[in-house]
Amino acid sequence: MPIVDLIVSLQASEGRIEELRDVLFALRDASLREPGCLDYRVAQGSTAANRFYLLERWADAEALFRHEHTPHFLDGVARVQACCESVDLQPIGWLPE
Repeated sequence: MPIVDLIVSLQASEGRIEELRDVLFALRDASLREPGCLDYRVAQGSTAANRFYLLERWADAEALFRHEHTPHFLDGVARVQACCESVDLQPIGWLPE
C-alpha cells in the first residue's frame, strides 16, 4: 500500500490560539509513537497567528485508519473542534519533479 500524506489547515477561534497549539502538540507527540506514523509536523502561520497547519505522513491507509480510532485521536479531534473556526483536511499527492 502506498504512503498517505495529509495536510490539515486549521483556524483557531478568537482567544483560543494557545489552547489549539497545546492540543496539536499533544496529538503530534502521541501520534509519533504510533506504528505507521512516519512524520507529523505542526506549523503556525507567520502572518496569521490563528492559522495552523499539520503535515502528516502515514506508512499506508491501514496505519491512518488505526490512528483515527485511537483514544488520543478521538479526544484530540473533539478538543480541536471546540477551539477552531474551521478545519480542512486534504490527502495530497506529491508531484514528480
